[in-house]
Amino acid sequence: MINFNEIKRVCIVGAGTAGWFSALQMRKSLKENVEICVIATPDIPTIGVGEGGVLNFMSSLIRLEIPFLEFMQETGAVHKLGFVYEGWRTGKPDDMYYHMFPYLNKHEKTKGYYPILSVLANHNVPVSNIVDSIKLREENTSQQNITDMFVNMKDHNFLSSFHFDTYKVAQYLKKIALNRNIKYIEGKVDQIFVNAQGGDIEFLEVNNQKIKTDFVIDASGFSRIFISKHFNSEWVSLSDKLVMNTAIPFHLQHSLKNPELVTRSTAMSSGWVWQIPLQERIGAGYVFNDSFISPEKAVDEVERWLGYHIDPIKIIKFEAGYYENIWIKNVLAVGLASGFVEPLEATSIGQMLLQLEVFDQIILNSAGIVSRDLVKFYNQQNQNSWQGIADFIRMHYDTQRADTEFWKSTVNMPMSEKYKELKEIWKYRTPRDYDFIEYQMDLMHHFGTYSWLAIAQALGHIKAEVTVPELMDLTSQQRQKLAKEINDIYQRLGLQPS
Repeated sequence: MINFNEIKRVCIVGAGTAGWFSALQMRKSLKENVEICVIATPDIPTIGVGEGGVLNFMSSLIRLEIPFLEFMQETGAVHKLGFVYEGWRTGKPDDMYYHMFPYLNKHEKTKGYYPILSVLANHNVPVSNIVDSIKLREENTSQQNITDMFVNMKDHNFLSSFHFDTYKVAQYLKKIALNRNIKYIEGKVDQIFVNAQGGDIEFLEVNNQKIKTDFVIDASGFSRIFISKHFNSEWVSLSDKLVMNTAIPFHLQHSLKNPELVTRSTAMSSGWVWQIPLQERIGAGYVFNDSFISPEKAVDEVERWLGYHIDPIKIIKFEAGYYENIWIKNVLAVGLASGFVEPLEATSIGQMLLQLEVFDQIILNSAGIVSRDLVKFYNQQNQNSWQGIADFIRMHYDTQRADTEFWKSTVNMPMSEKYKELKEIWKYRTPRDYDFIEYQMDLMHHFGTYSWLAIAQALGHIKAEVTVPELMDLTSQQRQKLAKEINDIYQRLGLQPS
């Protein structure tokens, strides 16, 4: 049992985005008299040259009482309305599909699915066309126009996350944290002292001083000081299913008047390139498996593709996977310290924010007195969430493209039994909410029925004919309402309903 009502100090090790988000969450979740300390070595750089969030980023800002307009102004963040995938199916210039962020509350949901999406799929129209944001992206709409839609509550059918520079975000969150009476200690954790009886961490030695602590957040990134090096939590490797293991980030300049409204994911010979627009530049990087291409040849390929020289920032090596238990004794690991799959679909920061949100819910709903069973539940739920992320990312590589050795190899990449069963289900119907219960973390997950349908439809795993039974099952009143909705969508797209 951990009684958070009696603790006096929480130490967060790591001052990147995860560290400062954790500090702000602890300040909100715990009593005002609890001292929150962030400990970090200033010369350890933060990972990333541009990063993006998913939909829980905006909700996290709201939960932590951070105004999104101020966040954008202080960090140079730009709106992110979704993802575009280029070349993932055939590699040809016209090969492109979207995974956008729709606001579907205006559409009826029945039996765990949205009939309007099934109608679009039945007509072989990409379900991402449910939103106006694709058109806004294609028109290169300005950031100010998108902001106005949210601030002035203008009618829109899409949601937003953000693209941002992680260093600037960390500095902004640090400023907020210091104003909320959170302490910052520059230094390295040189030694860890544990309680001889229970094994909890009691002291951290920093700058030749012992700091007493009652709870520790491991936000040390890939260093994984506590969860791996101290507790030796079991690592669950996903590298057989998710084979990317190297990333080379670099910067690009904008070629359009306004920053893009989506993350671009462009397939290459041995992986893919991300392009994340920021206000002043584009953060980019080639993600690949080094069994198929060397870092030197990867840079050459990017330069041939772009038609000009790039300056690689560094080479980042990683293994897809997560730790089986991220809450051990009085230590909780979050963000990169808890696991990582790959940059696709921006799951890293999304998972970190979900871990903190569920921690907050546990503290709130247990009155601050957390049992060992609740900690066990938290760890199991975290595993479920990682498995959902892994299967969703794996689906992106479940493609017919086979023009290079890497893309030929994807057909032999293992799939989880859960994902195999989902593919069998999709031969008979579209995705439903209940299909993804196993992936939930405290009733929340990153990717719902729309997201799975959008990618599966684009890759040819869901055919138009499987929607017929569920559409035939609708009442005449439901069909009349759908007819009007689909007519409005088709008018916007300039198409004729079939």
